[in-house]
Amino acid sequence: MAPFPLASEQRSMLFLEGLFGPGIFRNTLIALPLRPGTTRARIQSAITRLQQRQEALRSALVGRAPYLQRIEAVDPLLRTVVARPGESAGDLLAARKVVCLGSTQVREVPGRAEYELIEDAAGLERFLLVTLDHIVCDGHAERVLAAELTALLEEDESGSRRSGSDELPVGFRELCEQRVEAAVNAEREIRYWSRSLKSLEPVSGLIPRPGGPAGELSLSQVQKLYRGPALHTLVAAVCRAHGATAFSVLAVLTAAAIRHRGGPRTLALFTPVSTRQRPGFDVAAGCFVHDRPVICHVDPDRTPADSFRSVMSQNLAALRFSALSVADLAHAVPPLGEALLSDGIDYVQLHVGMPAESATGATCVAEATGPVPAPDERELRDLGPFQPALDLSVTTLRFEFTPEATTVRAFCGGPPGGLAVAESLADDVLALLAGVLRDADGTVGALVESSLSR
Repeated sequence: MAPFPLASEQRSMLFLEGLFGPGIFRNTLIALPLRPGTTRARIQSAITRLQQRQEALRSALVGRAPYLQRIEAVDPLLRTVVARPGESAGDLLAARKVVCLGSTQVREVPGRAEYELIEDAAGLERFLLVTLDHIVCDGHAERVLAAELTALLEEDESGSRRSGSDELPVGFRELCEQRVEAAVNAEREIRYWSRSLKSLEPVSGLIPRPGGPAGELSLSQVQKLYRGPALHTLVAAVCRAHGATAFSVLAVLTAAAIRHRGGPRTLALFTPVSTRQRPGFDVAAGCFVHDRPVICHVDPDRTPADSFRSVMSQNLAALRFSALSVADLAHAVPPLGEALLSDGIDYVQLHVGMPAESATGATCVAEATGPVPAPDERELRDLGPFQPALDLSVTTLRFEFTPEATTVRAFCGGPPGGLAVAESLADDVLALLAGVLRDADGTVGALVESSLSR
């Protein structure tokens, strides 16, 4: 097949990967337990049909400068990995996940998925592990592929498919070309972002750079687990009280916490946005998600409610202007380019997950005004070296609220000590969240002063 352009989202991934250095975007994984009696031939047939249907899994880059890719016919290779005597297949799977998550894929070679049959020494416990390059698999695609692969593995002996036709309604090439066309024809979008970002100030000084030799830069993560409904109840109560979304609440509080640490009043956080709105994208593997800015203005004299609604309104308006990625906007909008492509910049991402119905259900406000509980678990992980192209750090805060538990993850790519700053920033956001309901008529400045000691 003749070369065709990468989708704008794929180009964004390569841009950010070049900015942050290799390893910043880790692979995505699918792990499926195999039923007893599932033969190797059936597994091979399933993965072959999966790759025939999903062309993204047979794509390869054609040089990075022109951002071109091609699709080739390639048969997937199924590798068998057997556990040592005394080692369970589950333990081996966990170990292989760690290795495969950070493995380097050769993007110039077609075949963007790697398949491993993992089994114990007796062949009684078995798993299929699929490693996918993030540039062709976002979170939505991961779920699509897992469902398709499960259906293929469970089809009856006659080969009757449960998941419908082998042919996608729209080919991968056409989907990529649609995304490129949308980005090329986005003059209105450039005008919108030029207005929205004209007062943007860069974030710098958040992650301290040592005065002497920087030493090793690394990408690290700390994860905290809060069991029970306390934090979910808290954020739901704040959303109901102020008529705001969980994301807008967390965005304002993150910006206020950064401002408290010496950051600017008007800053951009970055968050993923899906671009799968058009028909055909919902069933296709590929990367159709990219970062876009969320502009937050921290006014200490404004009420939190007004701030939440302002960010929510801006965020909803921005959803109409999501064809262009951060990579496109950095070149088209000078304030954003200066806030990203200068030395000493701190790039801050925010991810918030919460079931949509959670902010609309009944919530007891009295139960939501207590202090933030101590985490039940805290786990540190070193994710490897961090090699940015500039003097740059990347900090990501991820909040997942459910009635059963809340998970808070803080990632930091940067100098030693940066992870402690990212973790304490996440703690500050939760402390501010706990203070919102205590004084419903207060200001953002008063909230910060009463909730944060330093």
